[in-house]
Amino acid sequence: MRILYDGWSLVHAPLSPQSLHMLTILENLPGEVQQILALPEASPAWLDFPGAVIVPVPGTPWGRLRWEQFHLPSLARDLNADLLHLVAPTAPVFRNPGTVFSPAGIGGWPAGQHVSGTSHHFLDRMRSSMGLGGLERVTRVVWPHDLPAPGFPGSLEYLPPILPQEFFQDYHQLAEDTKQLDAMGSSSIGDLQLPVEFILYHGPGGRPNLEFLAQAWNWAAAAIGENFPLLLVGLQDQDRQVVSELVERFDFAESLLILPGVTPVMLPRLYQLSAAVFHPAQASPWCGSVRLALASGKPLVAVEENLTNAIAGPAAYLVRGDDARAFGAALVTVIVEQEIADSLSAAAKQRSRDWAINDFGQQLLGVYLSACEMR
Repeated sequence: MRILYDGWSLVHAPLSPQSLHMLTILENLPGEVQQILALPEASPAWLDFPGAVIVPVPGTPWGRLRWEQFHLPSLARDLNADLLHLVAPTAPVFRNPGTVFSPAGIGGWPAGQHVSGTSHHFLDRMRSSMGLGGLERVTRVVWPHDLPAPGFPGSLEYLPPILPQEFFQDYHQLAEDTKQLDAMGSSSIGDLQLPVEFILYHGPGGRPNLEFLAQAWNWAAAAIGENFPLLLVGLQDQDRQVVSELVERFDFAESLLILPGVTPVMLPRLYQLSAAVFHPAQASPWCGSVRLALASGKPLVAVEENLTNAIAGPAAYLVRGDDARAFGAALVTVIVEQEIADSLSAAAKQRSRDWAINDFGQQLLGVYLSACEMR
């Protein structure tokens, strides 16, 4: 069985939930599936996937529109793929091959209040509209079985949630061989010059999200920012400019830091080294920071909303609404109150224990076979 996988996020947003979910899918497929990974430019150095199919497309709104609406269906036809597997909420409108969709964006579907990379560009709006039309023709929608049903068109298939296995390891209990630890990344994690202690933000970009992040951190920075700075990873170039403006406005020069150069293979250890994880936005159904924090056994401060409630339950410090002051107080609490932090960590490990080992790959193969029968 030949399946074509959309690798756009692996190139242009490698730390996004969509990229991490796609990597996890590729790592867990059974031998019956012949994987064809489509990339819009040369494979990044950290990605070990020989034989990827490269169709050079610029990373612009027009380039992505062409990629999704023309190149992917053309590749599926030319390579005799049985199905196309997508993780982004856009699908080809015309010449739509049989399509399996596992939504891994922030908020799943429909888009929630906090949306990553919100754009008013005409071509982005056109892409979204055409993509939503294409989703009406998706053959199968794959959804985690621990979440309430979404309002998707198409036939819904529930599969067990799955994450990269490295997030379940306790790096502090591994052998003291630092070379073994640094082998987890494409370059030494020491090159990142991490603070001794830090809080991790691995959430969506976009000005509204980052503005709210700064407002919340403003309530916590005076109490804990000197010893526990907030590290931001996975941001795009335009987001970094916004963060620079916010750092100057709020005088966060020592406590709000962007960490560049992080690759997906480095990310598990970064979670394990963090003191807590901060995610004041909607959750991703699959490989977002809510699930990653729980799998890593880290205290999590997050917004109380449907997906986060279902994923984390009592294993996270949830704050209702867009109350920046309450988020700041929650961050101070999980850092200062060790008993609360330990309780959250224990609950996180308990909550996520069934995610470590499951038969996701075999069940996904069953979805593929069923989808092919429908064509």
